[in-house]
Amino acid sequence: MANQRIRTTLSITINPHLYQRLKEEIGSRKISGFVEKAIVKELGEYDNKLEREQKEFLKKLIAGYKRDAERTPSEEDKMWEEAGIEDN
Repeated sequence: MANQRIRTTLSITINPHLYQRLKEEIGSRKISGFVEKAIVKELGEYDNKLEREQKEFLKKLIAGYKRDAERTPSEEDKMWEEAGIEDN
C-alpha cells in the first residue's frame, strides 16, 4: 500500500476529434498518464519562464538602484537640501 500513488479524478471537456485521436494513438487506457506527463512538462516550462522573468526583473531593479546611487545631485535635490528636507 505504501507504493500506491494517491490519485484524483479530473473531468475535462475536449474536442471529440482530439479525444478520438488520443484513443487511436495513445490507447484509451493510457490517456490519463499521457495527459499527466503533458501537464508536468507544461508546468515545468511555465516555472522556468517565471524564474527567468524574476531573475531579469531583479537584474533591472539592482541596476536601477546602482544608477540612482551613482547619480550626482540635481538642482532640485540641492534645493530640497537647502530647505532642510532630505530624501530618505
